[in-house]
Amino acid sequence: MRYRCLFPSIGLVLVSLAPAVAVAQAEPSGVYLTAYGQFTRIGASSLSESGAQGAGSGLRASFGRGLGGGGDLGYRFGNGWAAEVEWNYRTHALSSLRQSSTTLATSGDFASNTILVNGLRRFTSTAPLTPYLGAGLGWILEIDLDIKPGSGGPSRAYSRSGKVAPQLIAGVEYALSPKLRLVSDARWLRAGPIRSDNATGNSGGSIASPNYNPLSLQVGLRVGF
Repeated sequence: MRYRCLFPSIGLVLVSLAPAVAVAQAEPSGVYLTAYGQFTRIGASSLSESGAQGAGSGLRASFGRGLGGGGDLGYRFGNGWAAEVEWNYRTHALSSLRQSSTTLATSGDFASNTILVNGLRRFTSTAPLTPYLGAGLGWILEIDLDIKPGSGGPSRAYSRSGKVAPQLIAGVEYALSPKLRLVSDARWLRAGPIRSDNATGNSGGSIASPNYNPLSLQVGLRVGF
C-alpha cells in the first residue's frame, strides 16, 4: 500500500517540476555583442628554416607570454542554443630559438588574425551564472612568425594566410544586469603545423612547420539587444 501511494506522489513531483525545468532552459532570444581581452599560450615546436639567411634544420622554438583580444556578434535562439561570428587576434612572444645547444634568437613573436563561426550550448537558469560549451570553425586570415636574432643580424619574418582551424569553447556568463554580462571562457584553437613563406629578411626562404595550437583564457563584457 505504501508503494502504491509513493509512485503517484513521485509523478506529481515530476509534473510540478517540468515547468521549472523548461524555464531553466529558456531565455530571451536576441542579438548580443561581446568584446574581450585574452591571455594565451602555445607549446614549443620543432621547425626548420630554409633559404640563404635561414638557420637550417634541427631548430626548437619556445614561446612565453601571449596576449590577444577580439569580439563576437551572436544570436541567442531562446532555447539554450546560440551562434556567433568571432574575430580574434593573438600574439605569442618568442622566448628562444635554439639549434642544439646554441641560442639563435630570444626575441620575436608568433601571431594570428582569425575569423570564426561558433555554435554554443548554453545551460541557462534563473541564477546569475550561465555555463556554456561550444565549438567553432575558423579561417586564419594571416599568421606570422617573426625572428629577431640576438647576434644583431637582420630580422626575418614569415607569413601565411588561408588555413582552416577548429576551436573548442568552455565558459560561463555572470549577469550584471538584464542586458549586461561578464563572460569568461577557455578556447582551444587547433591550426596544427604551419608552413610559412618569407615576408622579409630571407628572400625565397620558408619556415616548416611549427605547431600553432593556442590555449587561451579570455575575459570580457557581453551586451544583449
